[in-house]
Amino acid sequence: MNNKPISTSKSTNKSIWQEYLIYNDRIEFNTLFGKMTVPFDHIERVNVAESDLKRLLTRCDLQLKNFRPALKLDWANFLEHVVLDKSEGKIRRILFTPDDPEAFIRALEKALSGYRSRQAKKNV
Repeated sequence: MNNKPISTSKSTNKSIWQEYLIYNDRIEFNTLFGKMTVPFDHIERVNVAESDLKRLLTRCDLQLKNFRPALKLDWANFLEHVVLDKSEGKIRRILFTPDDPEAFIRALEKALSGYRSRQAKKNV
């Protein structure tokens, strides 16, 4: 595993002072409870979602379609946040609030694309 992150979300009060890092082959969540790692091979889908509370109050939308229990690492219920769905493990959905969710997603998608390209070349 590469030890230098290619992108780091600053720890802020939105993330409860936790740090979220993107590497060439994984995401690491440095949380109050320790480090959690998600290999790129396990990532099914990632997107930005609006505040759950805002969605509930403005549209009365509980978002029950395709419901998955989630681990919420910070203030994700109250702020725009990232939703990461995994294909493996006990926890299959992680919600977290990087300092700039859109920029985090762009950096992650770029890293995922590079990773998948490298994996395809290895398998040829």
